[in-house]
Amino acid sequence: MNRSFWRVWTVPIILAILSLVGLIAALVGDGLLDFVSWLTLGIPLVVIGWFVYRPRPAKRRS
Repeated sequence: MNRSFWRVWTVPIILAILSLVGLIAALVGDGLLDFVSWLTLGIPLVVIGWFVYRPRPAKRRS
């Protein structure tokens, strides 16, 4: 695989793994695993919120 593949897909793969860990932790455990599930399922939401609400750079006139 070339470098452009990893440049594009690294973050989505990490977010998918975090979501999977969070879902499994929520299904199988209590106590500390509840915290792990909240944390790992919340990180993708924070990333989504960051990209939705981040300030847009001003468009340059040509």
